Amino acid sequence: MKNPVILFIFTATLLAINVQAQDKLSWKKHLKLADELFAKAQYADAGEHYRAAFKQKTKKKELAYKAGNCFFTIRDYRNAAEAWKNVKDDNAAYPLIGLRYARCLKQNGEHEVASSEFVKFLGNYNGADKTAISQIVQTELRGCELAAQYTIKGDDPNIVLEHLSSNINTPETEFGPIPFSDEALYFSSTMAKRAEIYRSIRTAGSDWGKASPIDNFPVIEGDHFCNGALTPDASRFYFTICKSEEKWGGLTTHCEIFVTRRVGKTWTSPERLPDYINEQNVSTTQPSIVQNGNTEILYFASNRNGGMGGMDIWYTTREISSNANDFTLPINAGSRINTKGDEITPFYDKIEGNLYFASNGQLSIGGFDIFKTKGAKSQWQTAENVGTPLNSPADDFSFVKAPSGKGGFIVSNRSYGMDKVNTTDEDIFGFTYETPVVQYVARGEVFSKASREVLEDVEVAIYEIDDKGQRRFLKKVISANGHYDFAVEPSRKYALEANKDGFFATYYDFDSNDYNNYSDFGAPLYMEPYGVGSGDEGDSMKEDAQKMVVVEKVEMPKKEVVTKTTTTKAKAEASNAAPLTTGTYYKIQIIALKNVNLNHSRFGNVKNMRRIDKEFYSDRKLYRVMLADYATLEEAQADLPAIRSSNKDFSDAFIVEYKDGERGDTMKQ
Repeated sequence: MKNPVILFIFTATLLAINVQAQDKLSWKKHLKLADELFAKAQYADAGEHYRAAFKQKTKKKELAYKAGNCFFTIRDYRNAAEAWKNVKDDNAAYPLIGLRYARCLKQNGEHEVASSEFVKFLGNYNGADKTAISQIVQTELRGCELAAQYTIKGDDPNIVLEHLSSNINTPETEFGPIPFSDEALYFSSTMAKRAEIYRSIRTAGSDWGKASPIDNFPVIEGDHFCNGALTPDASRFYFTICKSEEKWGGLTTHCEIFVTRRVGKTWTSPERLPDYINEQNVSTTQPSIVQNGNTEILYFASNRNGGMGGMDIWYTTREISSNANDFTLPINAGSRINTKGDEITPFYDKIEGNLYFASNGQLSIGGFDIFKTKGAKSQWQTAENVGTPLNSPADDFSFVKAPSGKGGFIVSNRSYGMDKVNTTDEDIFGFTYETPVVQYVARGEVFSKASREVLEDVEVAIYEIDDKGQRRFLKKVISANGHYDFAVEPSRKYALEANKDGFFATYYDFDSNDYNNYSDFGAPLYMEPYGVGSGDEGDSMKEDAQKMVVVEKVEMPKKEVVTKTTTTKAKAEASNAAPLTTGTYYKIQIIALKNVNLNHSRFGNVKNMRRIDKEFYSDRKLYRVMLADYATLEEAQADLPAIRSSNKDFSDAFIVEYKDGERGDTMKQ
């Protein structure tokens, strides 16, 4: 940890010496030094000299104004408010200074005083834009009221916040956390006087290790590089490169998004995303990636043209199967997220279906607060403030969850006891969820494909699949009653394998990322006896039961494990007719999906019309959901209108011809 006591004593001693030295200077010398320091972007020292000059020449209010500007630039809210209280009523000379002064009080946690100053400012303001300013002030007042409510309510007891140690946090700025796992954290820092990406590892039961620059990363000379996002398959890493001629200033530094690709243990040279994403003379930064099927969605923050004001959240998409950076034109995420203020640091939680972002234009208790909203792309519910302790009177942003879902990280410039005694730099904070703990469970039953009976004394094993497709054994059980039940982690790939004497082994791969699409993953696991059918072991994996696991999100109170009792049951076919396999016949394709649960309510209106099948479309990794079988084209055409009208998702249903079991042409509809 940082040693705050020694730091405080040392700083106080320096300040005392500095003040004594300043007392011997005239106000003109203080002013000259302040101007020189300001030109060098040494804002803290410049502010002190402007303030010292003002103390000697109190009639020169511009000195107090300049001192406040310096302190506000480094987000020293207390000193900025102290300086600006001398000019807070002079909005004619210093436009909107009363509003800025009240905001400093709010970000210093003085919400009651801030409310009074907001009201006073608005009462005295007569600018032509008073209507717009009034709306801003009303939002600030509601933010102060919200802060009072959180003070009464207290912090969320489910969240424990931790200020990370000096192995990660330094007197410089740390930001952009990227948790690769619960034990590996990548993040950005200006500890080397430019923004770079670092790595820290935590071993079981110990603190985070000393951060070091990342290995095997492309060499980037001079420029800042930071704010990264890794694709779920770890094949592409998006990040920003920012102009080296600028001192690092967060939102004020001009940045563009680049991508590098993994080749073995190394990464390719960074490729700049197209001009229509990285527009000229604007900042485009803070990429966040989510993948759905063959679609990759890139969320990012930018002050590009066409936004709603300041930085906005935008998104663009590309096909994962394409190796090119052929993204669609960026689209604004919409007014449920973006405001006339700034919206930054998007993070999409696929498990929850929530986008987390930070805003100083939404209803905040300080400056930037963290918000969440459910939806995707530009369709969102009303954003919700996540409350304390994740938010504070200072600036809070960069919410991101660890892959396990047990906690995550935020970035904040808040003061934090004796660990962090000022608000002038950003640090990384970790958080953990105490209760309820979210556990993911894969469970189901194993059946004989011939008899449809649950099999007894079945050996069921679970494997984790790595990025190269290699399986790693995790656990094996001998199930007396044919049931299996395994705890799994979100955002992982697994394989289940069933073995029993007299039956061909069968297995199925599944991805726990897919929980967000359905509450379960469908049908039971069927095993084919020896001597039945073709004898081809692989055939049993693509018939009847493409999905053989149930994956659930289970709420568990602290120290007590509670699971939902959801058992996958074998269900009768919707039609007793045997499947057609010879001659010419027809099926109606209802829909194509990445994951299919044939018991989902969406199929309720059609499942009694005919048997419902699903066929795996390997080229696109989708399942075709088919209504089968029809002996004649006329029969299929008679049912097609009813199917299309039964559910809006089935409006594009169509008829397919089959010959001797092989899928043939799509028929004219």
